Amino acid sequence: MTVQYDANIIRDHAAALYSRAARIVFMTGFLGCVIGAIVGAALGAPTGGKPGIFLLLGAVFGALVGVSIGRGRAFVLQLQAQTALCQVAIEANTRRAADAAGEAIRPAASGHLSQVG
Repeated sequence: MTVQYDANIIRDHAAALYSRAARIVFMTGFLGCVIGAIVGAALGAPTGGKPGIFLLLGAVFGALVGVSIGRGRAFVLQLQAQTALCQVAIEANTRRAADAAGEAIRPAASGHLSQVG
């Protein structure tokens, strides 16, 4: 089985990394909100007064921490996507330059030699 280069596969992979990066920010923010709400409710329960405010503050704080963590992970995924796309661009530019160099050499090599005299 011969494996051939296909730039579209790499582009699809980069697009999948970008969509995963967008989802990961949302998911970590949501999980942070849920965990923060649980922790806030647990901390607010013994106070007896207003446990709802602790729940709300915990949820907001947890969401902020989750989004911050998600952004860091999303950046890594976006960087991987950009690296893959950069490699595709390098290959395309290199192929174009190699084809142009090959075309410049071919006419000189296939020229007819003639003798004068």
